[in-house]
This record gives sequence, structure tokens and C-alpha cells, in this order.
Amino acid sequence: MSSSHYPEIEKELVLLEKFIQKNIRSRNRLLNEAVSSIVKSGGKRLRPAFVILASQFGKYNRKKVIPAAAAIEILHTATLIHDDVVDRTKFRRGQVTISEKFGVDMAVYVGDYLYTKAVLLLAGNVPEKRLSILAKGIKAICEGEVDQYQHKYSIDTSVYTYLKRIGRKTAVLFSAACALGAYIAKCPQEVSRSLVKLGLYYGMAFQIKDDINNYTKAQYEEDKPVGNDILEGIITLPVILGLKLKPELREPLKNFLDKKGNVTEDEAARVVQLIKESGGVEESRVFLNKYVEKALKEIQNLPDNEYKKAFERIIKAL
Repeated sequence: MSSSHYPEIEKELVLLEKFIQKNIRSRNRLLNEAVSSIVKSGGKRLRPAFVILASQFGKYNRKKVIPAAAAIEILHTATLIHDDVVDRTKFRRGQVTISEKFGVDMAVYVGDYLYTKAVLLLAGNVPEKRLSILAKGIKAICEGEVDQYQHKYSIDTSVYTYLKRIGRKTAVLFSAACALGAYIAKCPQEVSRSLVKLGLYYGMAFQIKDDINNYTKAQYEEDKPVGNDILEGIITLPVILGLKLKPELREPLKNFLDKKGNVTEDEAARVVQLIKESGGVEESRVFLNKYVEKALKEIQNLPDNEYKKAFERIIKAL
């Protein structure tokens, strides 16, 4: 997503892009090549946009906000690199992944390098006691990913387990982005509280929408087939709710999961179709809408300005 999607902060996002490119460089040629390739591949830049937007409800300080926004985006990129290692992903954003192009060992080093860069960027602009925002975010993301790994191919994953997982692996970073922006801008406590909640609820809705898309879009993501989650043994909300609505789905789904990905294209297509027909996708949209409504409710507590409208537009676009 380009900066034109956020016209209110387009100038800041242009500066952000330049700042990221400048601050990820390494003297090591191989590391520099690998890091540059992943960052230049782009992305929605949604999380740093939340840092910048949140900071507009207080005293905006570009010199501190841009590095903090960059840190959030670099941290997010690091998590994607490590995810690709675990999932053995070959392509992301239409490009060959770091692990595929440079090898698994190098991908781990690149991810670690970016984690460090993110912390260093914040260390120079945020007091030491506030670095806990980022540290807690990293901790939660790791816990969420491990939880997902533990529950791979488990048909008994509950709604509670799922919501707790996505809260950690996705929503926490949106919440941290808003918390950082609000803190740097010295926003009033009640405004900061609503911004943090807004980020959390948006992150929950964002992940649920992504999990719905996995079963509804003609092509889920570039280089990823429809139903990719269930093929990798990841049980998401449409499956969990589908099983509640149609218990008879349990046996064919369990048989499918027991094969741990060693299935034919026809078997995969059949299971995806069963999930789509179960009603779980429609029920998942109920959850999605609830989190969207919660986020929009928090927006009402923010001062009226163009940035409030920007947040509202982004949330309603889900």
C-alpha cells in the first residue's frame, strides 16, 4: 500500500521510507544485499502509519516519531523473515524470500539483525523504561507464533485459543504502534488509552479478515493458494466455527490433517470446499464486525481532526 492510501500523512511516509533505507544499511556486503532486498520489496506500511497517525493527537515531533515508526516496520519485517524460515515459504510479495535466496542460516541472521536495528532506533528516541513497549511486543509475537506451531494440525483448537493467538501474533504490534505514537506525542491519558485499544481491536479484525480471505479470495496471496492455512495445518476461525456449525465435518477434516500436508490437489480442494460450505466464513464475519465496531467506538473518544477521519477510513476498509 503506497503513501497515497494515507493522504493525511503522505509526506511523513515518504520521509519514513527514506529513513528506513538509510538506517538498515550494513558494512557487510552480503548482509546489506539481503536486508535491502526484503525492505525494498515494499508492503502496506500500515503499522508505521499507525505510529504516525496516533502521534497526531498530541504534540507531533517528527524527529522522534519517524524513527519509532521505522522501528515498528523493521520489527514487523524481521518477524516475516523468521516466519518464512519456519514455514519454508519460497515467495513473499511476489519476490523470492530471504531464506530461499540466501539460505535458512542467512535468513535467521538477517531477522536478528533487523530486530537489533529496531531496538537501536527506539533506544535513541524513547526512554529506557519505555522500551518495554517494544520488548513486550516482541515477546507476545514469539508466544503467538509458538502457540500456532503447537496447535498445528490440531482439530481441537478453540475460539479462545485462536483469539488469544492472533492477539499476540498480530494485534499486539498495532497496539504497540499506537502506544508509541501516543507516548512520543505526550497525548492525554484518556486519548492514549483509546488509541491503544483502537490498535488492538483493529489488529484482531485485520487478522480475522486475512483468515477469511484465505478461503474466499480467488487467489489468497501472490504465490499462495486458496486454503493455504489448512494445507499448512493452521486452524483459523472459519474452520473452528465451521466445525461448531457442522460437526460432521470433523471426521473428513481430521483425516485430512492427519496426513500433515501429504495430500493431493483434489483432496485439498475438497476440504477447502467443505470449509467454505460449513458456514464458518459467514460466522467469522460476525467476529470481524464486532472488532471493527469496537475500534470505531474508541475513535469517538479522540479529538476531531483529519487524522481521526483517517483512522476511521482505514478501519472501515476492512
